[in-house]
Amino acid sequence: MTNSTVDTISDDAGPVQDERTLLEADFPFLEVSEVARRDRNSRDPVYAAHKWWARRPPAVIRALLVAASSPAEATHAEFWARFVAADAPLAGLHVGDPFSGGATTLVEAARLGASVTGTDVDPLAVEIARHELEGVDHAEFARLGELLLAELRTKLGHLYPAADEEHEMLHSFSLREVQCPNCSHSSLIYRSLVLARHAGKPGAVVRDAAVNAFCPDCYRVHALGKARKELRCCGRRRALDSGTYAASRFTCPECARRFSNEELKVGLLPRVLIAVEETTRAGYRRIREPLPAEIGAEAAAVALNVARGHLGPNVLLTGTEGRRAEHYGLATVADVFSARQTAVFSSAFSWISRVDTTERVRRALYLALSNSLTSNNLLCGYATDYGRLAPLFAGVRSFAFPVLSVELNPLHRTGGRGTLSMTLQRIGRGNVRMVQRHAFMPASSTVEKAAFITRRATPHRVSCQSAERPFPQGLGPLDLAVTDPPYYDFISYSDLSLVHRAWMGMYHDLPLRGAPIFPAGEDRRTEFAKGLGRAFRSTERALKPGALLVFTYHSAHEEAWSALEEALRSTTLRVSAVFPVWADARAAGHGHAGNCEWDLVFVCRRSPGCGFCRLPSSIDEWIVSSGIAVSDSDRENLRLGLGVAGRLGLGPASTGPASKGHA
Repeated sequence: MTNSTVDTISDDAGPVQDERTLLEADFPFLEVSEVARRDRNSRDPVYAAHKWWARRPPAVIRALLVAASSPAEATHAEFWARFVAADAPLAGLHVGDPFSGGATTLVEAARLGASVTGTDVDPLAVEIARHELEGVDHAEFARLGELLLAELRTKLGHLYPAADEEHEMLHSFSLREVQCPNCSHSSLIYRSLVLARHAGKPGAVVRDAAVNAFCPDCYRVHALGKARKELRCCGRRRALDSGTYAASRFTCPECARRFSNEELKVGLLPRVLIAVEETTRAGYRRIREPLPAEIGAEAAAVALNVARGHLGPNVLLTGTEGRRAEHYGLATVADVFSARQTAVFSSAFSWISRVDTTERVRRALYLALSNSLTSNNLLCGYATDYGRLAPLFAGVRSFAFPVLSVELNPLHRTGGRGTLSMTLQRIGRGNVRMVQRHAFMPASSTVEKAAFITRRATPHRVSCQSAERPFPQGLGPLDLAVTDPPYYDFISYSDLSLVHRAWMGMYHDLPLRGAPIFPAGEDRRTEFAKGLGRAFRSTERALKPGALLVFTYHSAHEEAWSALEEALRSTTLRVSAVFPVWADARAAGHGHAGNCEWDLVFVCRRSPGCGFCRLPSSIDEWIVSSGIAVSDSDRENLRLGLGVAGRLGLGPASTGPASKGHA
């Protein structure tokens, strides 16, 4: 195979001209990774519309799209100029993504001027993608959002009573009460006596007390000084860090017998309201004992729901993560929500279903409500030192039981993570993102220090279907496909999104689930390889001759890479380039030891034996010459990935010194 810019190959369709791209010749992956790393804490308004659990860094995807549409001779200065360009450098191209998920590829490609087509098996992902691509009439959306909040506060505000005009309820703290199966002694389940602590940490809320703690005998709430280590109440002294629950086990304080969550079905145990946290006009927060009206609010909501027929989505929690929920006794999605939460969200979803508006505005309103669900359920915890609610699926991408359950007031007017006011504002903030320039981006007379990337009304199509089915052809064949397929180290996103789909399906005719590629058979590796191979072949058939398929992948396990190799071997695609990009493995659910922080990007085309990319002869040489700091898991991840690339296109003839862009 020659190293010239244009290589001619033949296949069943006749001669094909393969024009080498910058992505294959000299992609500045280290600089792109640094941009993504610095960009990790900036919130893009488009992607903030609704939570999705598997987004690749937008800066990485944007860079892949730009480099894949740039000739090999393009300089890095020209690459960065196109990266921050305010015009449409991909105009006239058609970009596809068979595993669109949160639609990062589709959004970035559309921002660059391309027409886009995507598919995903998850109906929620498809709704999110359509909103991200189409946008909304912000004036109409804001008007209806205010009407919705006014309606809910008028009819349901009494479920969240305030102590006086100076305060507004924000959080309610509850603990589960259990009757010991062994001795019948009744006790609360709690890890410690501390409800909140003013630890002075950056970003923490301001409180009126250093420590707020409760007495498990009389339920009285105490405001304590910073130096206090114990609570004195009801004639007893207790260490503040004492509790009845540790290591996922409850220990009866009477007979000392221990019981698991599954034995107690903790999710169905009665809740006891311990305290209420309020915001004040002075700007600080206070925690106090609940009022009688607050204690009775749940019973009032139960009666209200029965009278109106609002019982919540009766959808079974099945699947990988659903089985974990069942350990807590949670059988349906309705079990995850309190009566108050059910009353608010049933009324809100019902109101949106009846209001006279456009389909885009209605979808945006539904997504705002849906996005609030993870902060308004019975499985929300609390960061005691920061004063923040911990939403469902935030720290662990599964159903987890919080010993101290925190219920947010979704109708709060000014604060609170996940209130309806905040989620409505998040969608209504617009569709413009500022891309920051960094020192290593070469300056030019046509590039300012920052660029504003806006949503573009390009032709698009997003379908709810399996990637194994024929790729939609409505917008013609693909000039480029960029995707992030399911990883072998599977996380059941379809089970996580079920909570949202169950609510939206009641009012928006949203299907409950698609057919994920994750294998159900006994031979996991073989089934995964076959499903992924079918998806790759479907995408391959949709590509124009000579067009690229680009995808990200990582795993520290050999069987994951052998499954990928088998999937690629079932196609006529071969690897023309491979390199790492930073993927932010420390995101929620991926932060424990052994996870990979770097993705490997595979660039594939129908050109058997083309060795466009030059890499060092060993993974150690590559790491040293590139200056990448990697963990042991990532070292194995990169080694295995390069092995697959070498066997599927990058042979010994294509190895050599790192390119100038990688040094």
